[in-house]
Amino acid sequence: MFFKDQEVCCCQDAYGFSGSEWDELCLASGNKLIREIKKFRSESRFSIDYLPYEIKEDFVKNGFRHIIPIRFKDKLVGTFMIGEKRSETPFHLEDLTFLAAVARQASIAIENAFLHEELTEQERMKHELNIARRIQMASLPQRTPKIEGLEISGVSVPALEVGGDYFDYLNGVAPGVTVIVGDVSGKGTSAALYMSKVQGIIRSLHAFNLSPRELFIRVNQLLYQDLERKSFITAIGAFIDTKKQNLILARAGHLPLFYYSAKNKQVEMITPKGLGLGLDSADVFAAELEEQSIEYVSGDVFLFVTDGVTEAKTRGGGEFGEDKLTKVLESSFSCTADEIRDRVLSEVRGFVADSLPHDDQTVVVVKVR
Repeated sequence: MFFKDQEVCCCQDAYGFSGSEWDELCLASGNKLIREIKKFRSESRFSIDYLPYEIKEDFVKNGFRHIIPIRFKDKLVGTFMIGEKRSETPFHLEDLTFLAAVARQASIAIENAFLHEELTEQERMKHELNIARRIQMASLPQRTPKIEGLEISGVSVPALEVGGDYFDYLNGVAPGVTVIVGDVSGKGTSAALYMSKVQGIIRSLHAFNLSPRELFIRVNQLLYQDLERKSFITAIGAFIDTKKQNLILARAGHLPLFYYSAKNKQVEMITPKGLGLGLDSADVFAAELEEQSIEYVSGDVFLFVTDGVTEAKTRGGGEFGEDKLTKVLESSFSCTADEIRDRVLSEVRGFVADSLPHDDQTVVVVKVR
């Protein structure tokens, strides 16, 4: 018998033994046997007689008399079960010592087989995650909308193969565009699945020509019913009307909008009230959600980010923070939208140095020409 992770009996093949009977024996007694063998850690062999009656009965019925544990560096990886000799002579000490030596040699091959199995499974998972990453990246905007009077640039960089950050451009034709940036709590596969769900809901609801506030209220109604209570989504949405030259903003628990005002020559953090999506019922969510309007002029810059940017950390625990992000925007407002986006990501990478990213990073820049 082989034991995976010292907990599961994983017998699949039997030679000189009825397959069905072998499966029944493994299912009925394999996992119990693991627990019993662990009690005899100092023993290299012992008799079936030491086992509890309910296990012993099954093994005696099938002709087994001795158990030789197979251990790899104190890890139980399997066992030999030995019946009587065909010559009907008893087992001597040297017989059992020889079998214990065989068990030690076999342990290396068994552990290598388990490692190979784990590596194969890891490769399969890695392949599937790479496919998921390609699908997720393809679901994000592949083309930037061309809106007269605006420069728009965005990117999302997952911390793992897939992530929970999300950005989108809705409508994208004159006289305006709606920019959405979202962040699912957590990261990895579960966050990516929720992100995909949110994206589908928002795109469907936006067909009703809703304002950012109305859009988030409808989205919350759907998510509050289905989202796990431990999960939530933060989002920020802005409708930019180039005809009226104003931006209508709603924020569902997300980071503020970083707004460089060409008139005031400084960066403001615009933070209208709002709860995260999926956290509370429709009435409470709607009552808390504010909408704010900003009149803009040529040279203004709107920067949307997720907390993977502001909370990027060094190995020592230092945090990039909103102040550094504000300074990056103040020093690069004259650049193009693409250049501002790349400058933000470059500054974050330089700050964290060789520290691994702990969260997904999304940056969207809208610059008024």
